[in-house]
Amino acid sequence: MNIRKWSASILSGLLAISMTASGALAAAVGTTTAYQTNIVRNNAGTLGVGAEIFLGDRLKSNETGLGMIVFDDESSAKIGPNSSLTIDEFVYTPGSRSGKIGITVNSGLTRFYGGQISKGGTMQISTPHMVLGARGGIIEVVVIGLLEIAILRAGRMTCIDEDGKKYVVTNPGYACTSEGGGLKVGYGGIDPFPILDSIDRVAGTGVPGSTGGNIDISAFCASAIGQTLSACQSTDGSLPGYIIEFPDNGGSSNPPTEGGDHKKMPCMYCLSEG
Repeated sequence: MNIRKWSASILSGLLAISMTASGALAAAVGTTTAYQTNIVRNNAGTLGVGAEIFLGDRLKSNETGLGMIVFDDESSAKIGPNSSLTIDEFVYTPGSRSGKIGITVNSGLTRFYGGQISKGGTMQISTPHMVLGARGGIIEVVVIGLLEIAILRAGRMTCIDEDGKKYVVTNPGYACTSEGGGLKVGYGGIDPFPILDSIDRVAGTGVPGSTGGNIDISAFCASAIGQTLSACQSTDGSLPGYIIEFPDNGGSSNPPTEGGDHKKMPCMYCLSEG
Protein backbone atom coordinates (compact mmCIF):
# COMPACT_ATOMS: atom_id res chain seq x y z
CA MET A 1 0.00 0.00 0.00
CA ASN A 2 1.08 3.56 -0.62
CA ILE A 3 1.11 4.86 2.93
CA ARG A 4 2.28 8.43 3.44
CA LYS A 5 3.48 9.38 6.89
CA TRP A 6 5.31 12.54 7.82
CA SER A 7 6.53 13.85 11.16
CA ALA A 8 7.21 17.54 11.71
CA SER A 9 10.02 16.86 14.18
CA ILE A 10 11.84 14.40 11.90
CA LEU A 11 11.50 16.37 8.69
CA SER A 12 11.99 19.91 9.99
CA GLY A 13 15.55 20.06 8.70
CA LEU A 14 14.66 18.51 5.38
CA LEU A 15 11.79 20.91 4.89
CA ALA A 16 14.10 23.89 5.08
CA ILE A 17 16.19 22.35 2.30
CA SER A 18 13.18 21.34 0.25
CA MET A 19 11.86 24.89 0.16
CA THR A 20 14.94 25.88 -1.83
CA ALA A 21 14.99 22.73 -3.93
CA SER A 22 11.45 22.77 -5.32
CA GLY A 23 10.19 20.22 -2.83
CA ALA A 24 12.64 17.52 -3.97
CA LEU A 25 13.17 16.02 -0.52
CA ALA A 26 9.71 16.43 1.01
CA ALA A 27 6.34 15.49 -0.41
CA ALA A 28 3.58 18.07 -0.35
CA VAL A 29 0.49 17.34 1.75
CA GLY A 30 -1.79 19.95 0.20
CA THR A 31 -2.19 22.80 -2.26
CA THR A 32 -3.32 26.42 -2.18
CA THR A 33 -6.42 26.53 -4.37
CA ALA A 34 -7.62 30.10 -3.81
CA TYR A 35 -6.50 33.28 -2.11
CA GLN A 36 -7.57 36.87 -1.98
CA THR A 37 -4.59 38.67 -0.54
CA ASN A 38 -1.43 37.74 1.30
CA ILE A 39 -0.91 34.29 2.82
CA VAL A 40 2.73 33.85 3.90
CA ARG A 41 4.59 30.59 4.55
CA ASN A 42 7.13 30.45 7.41
CA ASN A 43 7.54 34.26 7.47
CA ALA A 44 8.99 34.09 3.97
CA GLY A 45 7.37 34.01 0.54
CA THR A 46 3.74 34.79 -0.26
CA LEU A 47 1.68 31.84 -1.50
CA GLY A 48 -0.25 31.90 -4.76
CA VAL A 49 -2.78 29.57 -6.32
CA GLY A 50 -1.18 26.17 -6.90
CA ALA A 51 1.51 26.56 -4.22
CA GLU A 52 2.24 23.28 -2.45
CA ILE A 53 1.82 22.95 1.32
CA PHE A 54 4.34 20.93 3.33
CA LEU A 55 4.41 19.35 6.76
CA GLY A 56 5.63 21.83 9.36
CA ASP A 57 4.51 24.86 7.36
CA ARG A 58 3.28 27.81 9.39
CA LEU A 59 0.81 29.81 7.35
CA LYS A 60 0.00 33.42 8.25
CA SER A 61 -2.43 35.81 6.61
CA ASN A 62 -2.22 39.58 6.63
CA GLU A 63 -4.98 41.98 7.69
CA THR A 64 -6.94 41.39 4.47
CA GLY A 65 -5.87 37.80 3.93
CA LEU A 66 -8.26 35.07 2.83
CA GLY A 67 -7.05 31.74 1.48
CA MET A 68 -8.10 28.14 0.88
CA ILE A 69 -5.86 25.12 1.41
CA VAL A 70 -6.93 21.68 0.12
CA PHE A 71 -5.13 18.64 1.54
CA ASP A 72 -4.49 15.34 -0.25
CA ASP A 73 -7.39 13.61 1.52
CA GLU A 74 -9.79 16.31 0.23
CA SER A 75 -10.08 18.06 3.61
CA SER A 76 -9.55 21.81 3.48
CA ALA A 77 -8.93 24.92 5.56
CA LYS A 78 -10.25 28.40 4.76
CA ILE A 79 -8.00 30.93 6.45
CA GLY A 80 -9.35 34.32 7.55
CA PRO A 81 -7.48 37.62 8.05
CA ASN A 82 -4.68 38.01 10.61
CA SER A 83 -4.60 34.27 11.21
CA SER A 84 -1.85 31.74 11.80
CA LEU A 85 -1.90 27.94 11.69
CA THR A 86 0.70 25.16 11.63
CA ILE A 87 0.56 21.83 9.77
CA ASP A 88 1.73 19.38 12.46
CA GLU A 89 0.96 15.91 11.10
CA PHE A 90 -0.34 14.18 7.99
CA VAL A 91 -0.74 10.42 7.55
CA TYR A 92 -2.91 9.19 4.69
CA THR A 93 -3.36 6.09 2.57
CA PRO A 94 -4.76 7.32 -0.77
CA GLY A 95 -8.13 5.81 -1.57
CA SER A 96 -8.89 4.98 2.06
CA ARG A 97 -10.70 6.79 4.85
CA SER A 98 -7.93 6.20 7.36
CA GLY A 99 -5.01 8.27 8.56
CA LYS A 100 -4.42 11.33 10.70
CA ILE A 101 -4.21 15.04 10.14
CA GLY A 102 -3.07 17.42 12.88
CA ILE A 103 -3.25 21.21 12.68
CA THR A 104 -2.61 23.87 15.34
CA VAL A 105 -4.49 27.17 15.18
CA ASN A 106 -2.17 29.75 16.74
CA SER A 107 -4.37 32.80 16.20
CA GLY A 108 -7.19 34.16 14.09
CA LEU A 109 -10.11 32.49 12.34
CA THR A 110 -10.09 29.33 10.21
CA ARG A 111 -12.90 27.14 8.89
CA PHE A 112 -12.11 23.44 8.47
CA TYR A 113 -13.93 21.09 6.10
CA GLY A 114 -13.56 17.37 6.80
CA GLY A 115 -12.23 15.10 4.05
CA GLN A 116 -11.57 11.37 3.77
CA ILE A 117 -9.49 11.18 6.96
CA SER A 118 -12.27 12.75 9.02
CA LYS A 119 -14.65 9.95 7.98
CA GLY A 120 -12.62 7.02 9.29
CA GLY A 121 -9.35 8.30 10.71
CA THR A 122 -8.40 11.18 13.01
CA MET A 123 -8.73 14.85 12.15
CA GLN A 124 -7.35 16.82 15.09
CA ILE A 125 -7.29 20.58 15.49
CA SER A 126 -5.43 22.05 18.47
CA THR A 127 -5.69 25.44 20.15
CA PRO A 128 -3.69 26.55 23.22
CA HIS A 129 -6.25 25.06 25.66
CA MET A 130 -8.44 22.70 23.62
CA VAL A 131 -8.04 19.68 21.37
CA LEU A 132 -10.79 19.27 18.79
CA GLY A 133 -11.73 16.21 16.79
CA ALA A 134 -13.79 16.39 13.58
CA ARG A 135 -15.91 13.59 12.18
CA GLY A 136 -16.88 14.81 8.73
CA GLY A 137 -18.62 18.14 8.48
CA ILE A 138 -17.41 21.69 9.10
CA ILE A 139 -15.82 23.38 12.14
CA GLU A 140 -14.89 27.04 12.63
CA VAL A 141 -12.04 27.79 15.05
CA VAL A 142 -11.21 31.19 16.54
CA VAL A 143 -8.22 32.10 18.75
CA ILE A 144 -8.05 35.67 20.10
CA GLY A 145 -5.51 35.97 22.91
CA LEU A 146 -6.89 33.78 25.72
CA LEU A 147 -10.29 33.38 24.08
CA GLU A 148 -10.77 30.20 22.03
CA ILE A 149 -13.95 29.25 20.17
CA ALA A 150 -14.83 26.15 18.14
CA ILE A 151 -18.23 26.13 16.40
CA LEU A 152 -19.79 23.08 14.76
CA ARG A 153 -21.49 23.87 11.45
CA ALA A 154 -22.03 20.27 10.29
CA GLY A 155 -21.03 16.74 11.28
CA ARG A 156 -19.70 15.98 14.75
CA MET A 157 -17.09 17.69 16.93
CA THR A 158 -15.25 16.38 19.99
CA CYS A 159 -13.82 18.93 22.45
CA ILE A 160 -11.22 18.02 25.10
CA ASP A 161 -9.84 20.44 27.67
CA GLU A 162 -6.47 20.36 29.44
CA ASP A 163 -7.87 18.12 32.20
CA GLY A 164 -9.04 15.52 29.69
CA LYS A 165 -12.73 16.39 30.04
CA LYS A 166 -14.45 15.46 26.77
CA TYR A 167 -17.68 16.56 25.11
CA VAL A 168 -19.14 15.40 21.80
CA VAL A 169 -21.14 18.10 20.02
CA THR A 170 -23.63 17.05 17.34
CA ASN A 171 -25.95 20.07 17.03
CA PRO A 172 -24.95 22.68 14.41
CA GLY A 173 -24.38 26.10 15.91
CA TYR A 174 -23.14 24.82 19.26
CA ALA A 175 -19.68 25.86 20.37
CA CYS A 176 -16.90 24.82 22.73
CA THR A 177 -15.13 27.77 24.35
CA SER A 178 -12.16 28.33 26.63
CA GLU A 179 -10.80 31.47 28.27
CA GLY A 180 -7.29 30.52 29.27
CA GLY A 181 -8.45 27.14 30.59
CA GLY A 182 -11.60 25.19 31.39
CA LEU A 183 -14.34 24.45 28.91
CA LYS A 184 -17.86 25.73 28.28
CA VAL A 185 -20.31 24.45 25.70
CA GLY A 186 -23.42 26.24 24.45
CA TYR A 187 -25.19 27.73 21.47
CA GLY A 188 -23.00 30.17 19.54
CA GLY A 189 -24.97 30.72 16.34
CA ILE A 190 -25.02 29.17 12.88
CA ASP A 191 -22.94 31.83 11.13
CA PRO A 192 -21.45 34.32 13.61
CA PHE A 193 -18.35 34.98 11.44
CA PRO A 194 -19.69 35.72 7.93
CA ILE A 195 -16.36 37.08 6.70
CA LEU A 196 -15.50 33.56 5.52
CA ASP A 197 -18.66 33.23 3.43
CA SER A 198 -17.82 35.64 0.62
CA ILE A 199 -14.67 36.55 -1.24
CA ASP A 200 -16.08 40.09 -1.46
CA ARG A 201 -15.55 40.58 2.26
CA VAL A 202 -11.98 41.79 2.29
CA ALA A 203 -11.47 42.37 5.99
CA GLY A 204 -12.79 41.91 9.45
CA THR A 205 -15.78 44.21 9.49
CA GLY A 206 -17.67 41.88 7.16
CA VAL A 207 -18.50 44.82 4.86
CA PRO A 208 -17.64 44.19 1.17
CA GLY A 209 -14.57 46.13 0.13
CA SER A 210 -13.64 47.42 3.58
CA THR A 211 -10.15 47.08 4.99
CA GLY A 212 -8.58 46.60 8.38
CA GLY A 213 -7.34 43.81 10.62
CA ASN A 214 -10.28 43.32 12.93
CA ILE A 215 -13.09 40.79 13.26
CA ASP A 216 -16.66 41.60 14.25
CA ILE A 217 -17.66 39.11 16.98
CA SER A 218 -20.79 40.92 18.11
CA ALA A 219 -23.05 38.17 16.71
CA PHE A 220 -21.22 35.53 18.73
CA CYS A 221 -21.23 37.67 21.87
CA ALA A 222 -25.01 38.01 21.55
CA SER A 223 -25.43 34.22 21.56
CA ALA A 224 -26.25 32.10 24.61
CA ILE A 225 -22.66 30.95 25.14
CA GLY A 226 -21.17 34.33 24.18
CA GLN A 227 -23.06 36.11 26.95
CA THR A 228 -21.31 33.93 29.54
CA LEU A 229 -17.79 34.88 28.42
CA SER A 230 -15.80 37.66 30.04
CA ALA A 231 -14.26 38.58 26.68
CA CYS A 232 -17.74 39.61 25.49
CA GLN A 233 -18.45 41.89 28.45
CA SER A 234 -18.28 45.64 27.92
CA THR A 235 -15.71 47.51 30.01
CA ASP A 236 -16.33 51.01 28.64
CA GLY A 237 -20.09 51.20 28.11
CA SER A 238 -19.93 50.28 24.42
CA LEU A 239 -21.54 47.28 22.82
CA PRO A 240 -19.46 44.24 23.83
CA GLY A 241 -17.52 42.34 21.25
CA TYR A 242 -18.07 44.71 18.36
CA ILE A 243 -14.50 44.46 17.12
CA ILE A 244 -11.59 42.46 18.47
CA GLU A 245 -8.12 42.33 16.93
CA PHE A 246 -6.40 39.06 16.05
CA PRO A 247 -2.78 39.60 17.14
CA ASP A 248 -0.36 36.71 16.71
CA ASN A 249 1.52 37.38 19.94
CA GLY A 250 -1.22 36.21 22.29
CA GLY A 251 -2.40 39.70 23.21
CA SER A 252 -5.87 41.12 22.77
CA SER A 253 -7.54 44.51 22.63
CA ASN A 254 -10.01 43.23 25.21
CA PRO A 255 -8.41 40.24 26.97
CA PRO A 256 -10.58 37.89 29.04
CA THR A 257 -10.05 38.03 32.78
CA GLU A 258 -11.28 34.67 33.99
CA GLY A 259 -11.56 31.10 32.75
CA GLY A 260 -14.63 29.03 32.02
CA ASP A 261 -15.81 26.14 34.17
CA HIS A 262 -16.95 23.07 32.25
CA LYS A 263 -18.49 21.58 35.41
CA LYS A 264 -21.23 24.24 35.32
CA MET A 265 -22.22 23.43 31.73
CA PRO A 266 -25.60 21.66 31.43
CA CYS A 267 -25.18 18.48 29.41
CA MET A 268 -28.28 19.13 27.31
CA TYR A 269 -25.95 20.75 24.80
CA CYS A 270 -23.76 17.73 24.13
CA LEU A 271 -23.02 14.15 24.94
CA SER A 272 -20.51 13.74 27.75
CA GLU A 273 -17.97 10.96 27.60
CA GLY A 274 -15.62 9.97 30.36
